Amino acid sequence: LCRIFFLQYIYIFFSTAKHSLEYFCTAASGVKEFPEFVGVATVDKDFVGSCSMIIHRKEPKHNVIKKFFEENSKEMRMYFLECQDNERFYTSKHVLQQHSGCEWDDETGETKSFNQYAYDGEDFLKLDLLKHEWTALTEKALATKLTWENNKVVLKHSEDFYSIQCPVWLRKYMTLSLPKILPSVSLLQRSNSSLVSCHATGFFPDMVDLFWMKDGEEFHEDVEKGEILPNNDETFQMSIYLNTSSLPPKDWKKFSCVFQSFRNKKNITISLDKTKIRTNKATYVKNTGLGWGVGAAVIILVAMGVSGSNMFKHLMNLQSCLLTQKFCSAFIYAYIIQFFLVL
Repeated sequence: LCRIFFLQYIYIFFSTAKHSLEYFCTAASGVKEFPEFVGVATVDKDFVGSCSMIIHRKEPKHNVIKKFFEENSKEMRMYFLECQDNERFYTSKHVLQQHSGCEWDDETGETKSFNQYAYDGEDFLKLDLLKHEWTALTEKALATKLTWENNKVVLKHSEDFYSIQCPVWLRKYMTLSLPKILPSVSLLQRSNSSLVSCHATGFFPDMVDLFWMKDGEEFHEDVEKGEILPNNDETFQMSIYLNTSSLPPKDWKKFSCVFQSFRNKKNITISLDKTKIRTNKATYVKNTGLGWGVGAAVIILVAMGVSGSNMFKHLMNLQSCLLTQKFCSAFIYAYIIQFFLVL
């Protein structure tokens, strides 16, 4: 069987304002147990849709992705047959791969498009949108280059799609995918002598940051950052902890926690104020029906040998779970499973 390689690209984004819409498509012939056509679409490296022509199943998350697969599968099939017609050395198994798409900088408005093919695992042709021609990446591609360039209709279609339509779809998709509701940020503390947790929930993890500030500058001393954890609605949560045990009351007003979102270009700032801190005591009053969960988690954590600041972090995660009432059962079950695994 042919060894199937996807083209390898490394993108270095100097700004999170840049977004990308990419398509990875493969057409194959004579390869057993492999679809005739397979396509995958990503936005900012996240999966948004796929298509397989053997089972005639499309799984796009957006209509623009579905439209691309419907049009591109026919075009890929035509290109594939032309590649076979121009093969000097015919074999029964062939694979044609395409990596295409566009990039868009939402700050400068600059767009960049690309469309490149590989044939049987080797770079083959690349579309030059400035010169309005195909660039042969191997000597074997010269005959196919001339054939494709003679088809002015297909060449114009490719140029229009990647230079015009693709950026339009990308901007539209990014607009639709932006969260309409800002994440929530709150302060949590187990007791007066415990770490203060700044907890953010309801965000996407690829373009955010959470940090403490003192007098308007980032503060890293006596600070511990927790892991990013999933919510049950495809968003995420995280916490960052500040040790206030040696902090004079007069200095509290100098501190604030900042949730920074590059996706919607909005920051959420919450000042370090004792009146804004949610404690375990307040949680038990508001969630009396869920008090058994905290007790169970404490018993399990003690039995597992978890103590000190680590136990506090786990309890803070549980507390935020109770406050938001999200995936609490799954949270507690996870600790129960871990408990039995260490027995």
